[in-house]
Amino acid sequence: MKKQVSLLLAALLLLGALSATAGCTQPSPSAASSAPSASTEPAAEIAVAKAYIIVQGYEWGPAIPKIVLEFAEDVSGFANDTFEVAFGTTKRTVKEVYSSDADGNQAGGGKYLTIEMAVKSSEASPFAYDMEKNANMWAETMDFKVTVAAGKSFSVGSASYTAGDACSCSAKAEDRKVPQTVGWVKDTVEYQEEGKDITLTRAAWAPEGADSDSGKNPLIIWLHGMGEGGTDIDIALLGNEVSALTAENETNVQKYFAVDGLAGAYVLAVQTPTMWMDTDGSFTFNNNNVPEGEKQESWYTEALWKAITTYVEGNPDVDTSRIYVGGCSNGGYMTMNMMFEHGDYFAAFFPVCEAYLNQCVSDEMIQQIKDYNIWFVQSEDDGTVNPMEYALPTYMRLLEADAQNIWFTLTDHVRGTDDPEPWSWTGTGTYDGHWSWIYVFNDQVTTRFDPAKVSSVADLTSGNCTVDGVNLWQWMSEQRLPQAAE
Repeated sequence: MKKQVSLLLAALLLLGALSATAGCTQPSPSAASSAPSASTEPAAEIAVAKAYIIVQGYEWGPAIPKIVLEFAEDVSGFANDTFEVAFGTTKRTVKEVYSSDADGNQAGGGKYLTIEMAVKSSEASPFAYDMEKNANMWAETMDFKVTVAAGKSFSVGSASYTAGDACSCSAKAEDRKVPQTVGWVKDTVEYQEEGKDITLTRAAWAPEGADSDSGKNPLIIWLHGMGEGGTDIDIALLGNEVSALTAENETNVQKYFAVDGLAGAYVLAVQTPTMWMDTDGSFTFNNNNVPEGEKQESWYTEALWKAITTYVEGNPDVDTSRIYVGGCSNGGYMTMNMMFEHGDYFAAFFPVCEAYLNQCVSDEMIQQIKDYNIWFVQSEDDGTVNPMEYALPTYMRLLEADAQNIWFTLTDHVRGTDDPEPWSWTGTGTYDGHWSWIYVFNDQVTTRFDPAKVSSVADLTSGNCTVDGVNLWQWMSEQRLPQAAE
């Protein structure tokens, strides 16, 4: 039997009053509490005052492992199997349900309920890709539905909800919470020289206790890929999982730097409003029709230089003999660019699937960098940046120039740990071959070529990349500028 007309009118009035602040459709709790059993009564709308999404970075990028529902009264009577959650047509696997605070941290009770879900690479990304700008953006809304599972129920205050009752929620971008980036100090850097007016965004992270440990600490600089440009530094921190450089887990690379009484390494991420491979600040690629032996120019070279040097100058605890820079794809290009333009400033470089054309590297440039400390990383199935046109021949030329501390890790595919069987449009059960930064952030760069066994580019295959025993991050932590020994 349908609910009384007066109750429906009351529900509609309450919905109108709450709509300005609620993320979900609002019913009358009294209507829900007076409903007969689910078998004879239409499903009720769960009265949720607000819905939040918790965003976390993974090896493939960001995803939503938790949602937080805010109610007008205390919520109770639920269990881990009380709810089903779907993002669009994708049903998520619920792992745990608990009372929490507004940020999704467990609490003893109250009006907040957190639903934690398993995450796969194909599920619930909060990013939307802008094809015109070639950049990730935050999705304007994230729509999901929470339904009470068959045979289950829970309560909000005196109102009870039973099987089939549901909330159709729409969390806006401002309703997201990103715990991993809260501890980063974020700012902007203005560059107004050479007729340019550039604003770069940056974020810096400090290891706990760095200001009171045994000495000055090294600095790791990360330069993002093409899809992470813009003015929201969280996109750059999450798109390539830069947060992995600071995470407290088994792959935390800080352990290589937290030695001899030091707290660890500082981390600095810098974001361009467009892309690093931009010739004029308007998304114009710098690798088209460039004459052989002529440098690829970036609109942002000196702006980035200012962003780096002003951070170092403003942090007297940075060990200037141990500054390391790396990045992937566009950021790998910019790593090479900084190597060519300001190479003596850095103790080591780690270009990942770098996009600096080998034909644009002159013999003079090879001689300039052959004594630097460099570790290249790429997968040979990279379909975006062909290794045979970029990093591999450059590496070969460096070996021929008698480089002594330049290494290369080449894999056959890109495999992960967060999702061992990721969805892939290649149908291989591995990630896109361009995503070799996954190995870097997972601390899995542990093999390399033996230069003594490389006589030509033909020898540079993943099958020959077998020398193990040295780890990229461990190696990097040991690199210092020559003057440090004086």
